[in-house]
Amino acid sequence: FDTNPTIWALSTLNMFFRGDGKGHMENGSCFDSHNRALIDEKYTRAYLNPPFSQDEEPERMFIHTAMDALEPDGILAAVVYAGIFADDEHRAWRESFLREHTLLGMISLPEDIFYPTAAPTSIMIAAAQIPHGNKKVFMSRIWNDGYEKLKGRRVPVPGGQLSEVASAFHTFLKNKPIKSQICTTIDGNMMANGEEWSPQLWLPQPQASQAEVKAAQENVLQSIFRCVAHHPDMADVVLPNFGNQYSKLPPLPTNKEEPLSFFFDIQNGKSSGIKNYQEGATPYVSSGDATNSVIGMTTGPGAEIFKTGAITLTAFGNAALQPWPFLARGNGGSSVRVLIPKFNMSVRELIWFCAQLNMQRWRFFYARMAIKGRISESNFKFKSPKRRLPDNANNIAKKLKQFRQTLKTESKLW
Repeated sequence: FDTNPTIWALSTLNMFFRGDGKGHMENGSCFDSHNRALIDEKYTRAYLNPPFSQDEEPERMFIHTAMDALEPDGILAAVVYAGIFADDEHRAWRESFLREHTLLGMISLPEDIFYPTAAPTSIMIAAAQIPHGNKKVFMSRIWNDGYEKLKGRRVPVPGGQLSEVASAFHTFLKNKPIKSQICTTIDGNMMANGEEWSPQLWLPQPQASQAEVKAAQENVLQSIFRCVAHHPDMADVVLPNFGNQYSKLPPLPTNKEEPLSFFFDIQNGKSSGIKNYQEGATPYVSSGDATNSVIGMTTGPGAEIFKTGAITLTAFGNAALQPWPFLARGNGGSSVRVLIPKFNMSVRELIWFCAQLNMQRWRFFYARMAIKGRISESNFKFKSPKRRLPDNANNIAKKLKQFRQTLKTESKLW
């Protein structure tokens, strides 16, 4: 079915040249009651890529229509905007779907797959008219489909994961154990109450090498220096004792894996948009990435300022260490989360946790923001360092002042 007569005519002609003919193409709405009656339980397979986020015809309507068109145990494979699998708005829909049908698998796709748009999508695979119960669900995430965006085009690259995921899924269908680092299975009862279907929630964190961990930590420190290079006056507002303000807290437990809320008190930013403040000397943290999430210098009420510094986490999962008093954006789902340590942590240990967060940034996107509930979940875990990481004598305040002076010196005309 297609409601656009031009698209319908082109489709009919296309199918005619392939030996199908007009009989299988209709110029009309798939939601029309007469049309739905014609296709009710008539098919064994349904393949969908429904329009994204249409107010009057949301994705779930296309999915329901396709499921009704399938005979019992018929298979749906749909590439769908990922938001409906993660948001609270569709929680009741996800719960009711599993009472009627079986969800076989969810596979997250690269965000540039529909370039030039950047809509996050997932493949949903389901079996019709068989209640889900406690059947296992296949979960996977593809970040390399064999192509990458380059100069406005998607060009082939090595390392594609499609064949591995396809092989793992067919192994899953045979009720055999899966041997893959990018796929897993979960019990259906874990999703029975409308919980998320997003693979980003359920997949374990891939094991990182020592080199990757070190690079992630260095990126946290480099981000602070980039910020001072962009806003040199920030070197003057660095807390002189940053790293010692938590000295009276209990010692950080080492080599312990726990949810983020075990290590930190998670708070939301308290400030409105930066346009509501005058320029000043207090860093304003929002969703910028390149300059430590700081997008400007402002003034603000004292009650909105986090005076002892902290770790900030943007809505899109970018963690940064703020060694200065700062304002943080607070605006619903897109607000900045502020992580206040519950234990005595050095600067190096704070950097450790920032790096751990950034290595799990893949879990978050526009339709699945890093809201407080998500980053507090029990399966979003972090491991503290194997041993304490003390700071050296050259503290962060001193380093940043030296860095700013070097910038001034090297910027002089010769």
